[in-house]
Amino acid sequence: MKVAYHKQKSLEFVVDADRVDEPCPEIFDVAYWRSMDALAGAGVGRGGAWFVEAPFGSVVLRRFIRGGWAAKLSRDSYLFTTVSRSRPFREFHLLARLTGLGLAVPQPVAAICEHHGLLSTGAIMTVCIPDAKPLAEVIANSITDVEQQPIPWIAVGRCLRKFHRAGVWHADLNARNILLATEQIPFLVDFDRARFTADREVDGKANLHRLKRSLDKVWPTPALSQLEPAWADLMKGYHD
Repeated sequence: MKVAYHKQKSLEFVVDADRVDEPCPEIFDVAYWRSMDALAGAGVGRGGAWFVEAPFGSVVLRRFIRGGWAAKLSRDSYLFTTVSRSRPFREFHLLARLTGLGLAVPQPVAAICEHHGLLSTGAIMTVCIPDAKPLAEVIANSITDVEQQPIPWIAVGRCLRKFHRAGVWHADLNARNILLATEQIPFLVDFDRARFTADREVDGKANLHRLKRSLDKVWPTPALSQLEPAWADLMKGYHD
């Protein structure tokens, strides 16, 4: 990965120059990709994510959107201090570091920060993980799809443990931010507000508690008896 920076007045970009030569604001605009007939689908979540078949590869485009009480003030504006501390730039650089460590995250492609006075907006692009599905979706499908492979709960637990041992604290660890890719390999996505303390293991209890609450919410009622054994396997993998 070759990280490069570009600036156009109030717009600032950070990109993987091996993928994107000259960034422009249009590549972060969903309407632009729709006009190019390049949208391949959309995800779910607070702000949503769009799957784009761009000239530089299959990517996921996500704008930074507020939730909770702050959304009543502004859906997509954040307090601006410096570009390097903006949420798009911080997530881009974090993903670049975690990719370098060999952790299961999507590679960053580009990020944009637009700032005016005390406010900023932004978006990030990451490489699309082939054939990946959110864990929440896989759980829901497990009730109706008898041919679906068993969910690799032990592998999920081991994956989470690798992040915590590396010093990564995920701000929103839930069943939609864990993806199962080809051969049921777990990945973590959406590292907005995540924290990284290199070479210092983090206490993962809060992360795991948040994930358990998420699983409680998405788990299908007809298969409720399978939840506790699944969680036990996840914890077995985590503590291996």
